[in-house]
Amino acid sequence: MVAILVVEDEAVIARDLARLMRQMGHTVDVAHSGEDALRTAEAGYPDLVIVDISLQGQLNGIETATVLREKLAVPIIYVIAHGDAATMNRAKTTRPFGYILKPLNEAEVYSAVEMALYLHGTEQELKRRAEHLEELLEEKSVQLREAERLAVGETATLVGHDLRNPLQVLMNLNFSAKMTFNAIPSPFTNDEYKQKALDFCAGVEKQILYMDKIVSNLQDYAREVRPVKRSILVHELISDALSRVVVPDNVTVCIDVDRDTERLDGDPLLLSRVFANLIQNAVQAMPRGGQVAISARKLARELAISVADEGTGIPEEDLKSIFRPLKTNKAQGMGFGLAVCDKTVKQHGGRVEVDSTVGEGSTFTVLLPLDTK
Repeated sequence: MVAILVVEDEAVIARDLARLMRQMGHTVDVAHSGEDALRTAEAGYPDLVIVDISLQGQLNGIETATVLREKLAVPIIYVIAHGDAATMNRAKTTRPFGYILKPLNEAEVYSAVEMALYLHGTEQELKRRAEHLEELLEEKSVQLREAERLAVGETATLVGHDLRNPLQVLMNLNFSAKMTFNAIPSPFTNDEYKQKALDFCAGVEKQILYMDKIVSNLQDYAREVRPVKRSILVHELISDALSRVVVPDNVTVCIDVDRDTERLDGDPLLLSRVFANLIQNAVQAMPRGGQVAISARKLARELAISVADEGTGIPEEDLKSIFRPLKTNKAQGMGFGLAVCDKTVKQHGGRVEVDSTVGEGSTFTVLLPLDTK
């Protein structure tokens, strides 16, 4: 048994339709105008509406059906005597589930109602199955991402362990080489040659530090680290992040922090590494120089800290995968930096958003929840 709303301004037709619906075992409400139909539907939530397409009043049949479809997603059957092509085309936009012709024929009425209820039930079942499939896909996606993280984590642990020791040896050897060159008295060496050697050592050190950063990102992505939160001054957080980045002479940094964004709650070490990664990426995106703009502003329930560059930008097709490990469009690196940023920010209950235009630059915004206590 289903609830059916009959909307018909001809009393005889309305009475006959109501009688036939009751004979089919359904409950029936009758409305004689569009306005009355809306009030009745909102009070009783019918399973099916049978409406006269040429209903008289402020709302005609098509307008009444349109509102009911939008508000209640209820299936519609039109009662028609005749109609021009324009009227029928407008009726199709409401996606009716059938038509009943005047004068009424009992067999046709029964058939139209049964078919409409069957089609609507099938549509709802398909919708439920589609939603269930989406849930299953999301669940499997989460499982795959976790499996990927664990697999990468095991690899990262081994690689990090194996690389850390030789990197430290290289750093020590490079330091010893610099000390040796500096210790050689000028009369026994060419100053120009000596400076070139020191510049060479500086270049080697830079590359060692870059490799060390890759190892750190690998290990940070692999291990589970719980943030140790405390109150942090936003200015100090940004300054600490900047101290971790080598900013070339052709890049300027502009900082704009709103007065009401003085503090946030978070792990200062973890968040500093997040913003150091974002600033480093912004610098690398501008090989010819430009400006990195770092801003902080308070939203309704969040603190937004943005890092914007004037660099090459990110193609739209790459935006969906930039936070996945091993996904990078840079010539160097393994693509773990943004994956670590995303993971760390999520551990703080926040999220990272990106807006990018190829040839104009990118803006990465870290949104962190505010303490509303």
